Amino acid sequence: MDCPKRSTPAGLPYDAIVEILARLPARSVHRFKCVAKAWRDLIYDPLNRKKLPQTLEGFFIDQPIDEGSIVEHFDFLNLLPRSVPLDIDPRFSFLTTGLPEIEDLVFADSCNGLFLFHHVRMSDSFDMLGYIVCNPATKQWKTVPTCSCCPPITEFSQLYTFLAFDPAVSSHFHLIHIWKEDLDDDVEPLEDQMFVFWLCAYSSETGTWGQSQPDWNEQGQLEGWRHQGSLVDYKGPQHVYINGTMHLIVRDLDQHQDQIVALDVKGKTKRIITVPAAAEGKSWHFIGYIGQSQGCLHYINNGVDAHDPKESYELSIWVLRDYDTQEWVLKDTVSFMKLFGIMSCGKGRSDFFMVAIHQDCNVVFFLQPWNRLISYDMDSKEVSVIATFDHDLWDARIAPYTPCFSESMALTNKH
Repeated sequence: MDCPKRSTPAGLPYDAIVEILARLPARSVHRFKCVAKAWRDLIYDPLNRKKLPQTLEGFFIDQPIDEGSIVEHFDFLNLLPRSVPLDIDPRFSFLTTGLPEIEDLVFADSCNGLFLFHHVRMSDSFDMLGYIVCNPATKQWKTVPTCSCCPPITEFSQLYTFLAFDPAVSSHFHLIHIWKEDLDDDVEPLEDQMFVFWLCAYSSETGTWGQSQPDWNEQGQLEGWRHQGSLVDYKGPQHVYINGTMHLIVRDLDQHQDQIVALDVKGKTKRIITVPAAAEGKSWHFIGYIGQSQGCLHYINNGVDAHDPKESYELSIWVLRDYDTQEWVLKDTVSFMKLFGIMSCGKGRSDFFMVAIHQDCNVVFFLQPWNRLISYDMDSKEVSVIATFDHDLWDARIAPYTPCFSESMALTNKH
């Protein structure tokens, strides 16, 4: 049967248009959808979307079925109306169908269209069986064994695993596994117990885990965060993968200040980035957020009242203009009255949390109080309620989703 003839905007060669669009930023590409139906059809064509840059499509919302449970429930909130809706399975049933031995999946992280899950055993304890990395757009996945480089999990240990993936650079992904041991208050640390953090990394290209051992003579100052910092375990984005580097917010326990640690995909510390205002000796009372937008690292935090450090009245949004010199520029400041209709946010920031910053434009998303998803446009200064939920999302994790339609050789299984 002959393939139907594809129409082209302005009569230009079809392949040439796709090639031109593939070189544009995602925001520009998706503006063309509003020009004419022919442009929209070209951009939504399944054959073309593998080549074209994609933008933020919506949010996966993950929350426990009941309090204290590790069994989770997923929903998807679509931000972009389409003539042909995306084939999105918020239950990730293609995994349970393809892997009948799965007992339960616990969401761990997401990055540029891929999702990372802990595969755990249904029991009272957190008995991890391994990892699963998958692509909801292509329904591909790969199982990853647990890391044997770090000590076993105990009641005093904390485990963090981050996913690093950039389809513009490689079809392979990396996992950065950080294990922290919190010593019992009654136990004296051993003399040779130098590490607070153990770092291991997995590469889908080699299929192996490797431990990141710092050279203390060569990198002593850079690696110092391992035994004087604390990883942030809080709602909202406290890590971001950008330009081949994983950035984490680490709380300096000596200075009571945020710092941003930049790791390569092998877990080696590349640099420590000072957060804005800290260079002038000022401090943030609350832990901040980081994200990437338009290729730049952003830091968001709220200043506090000079007379009452538990109260804050506005949010500051900073962009790292020069990565090498660590030059931060204040991008915007917005009051909580403008954002949420309340004078101040206090009580340990229990009034809201940041969900994400848009990767392609100057828009920030918040959850406030706990059942409204709100967007703030820094250009137009417009505040919009995106969605109102019928229940609080206090225990939920909200993951921004930008689909990746290219099939990956690293994800070896397909539903």
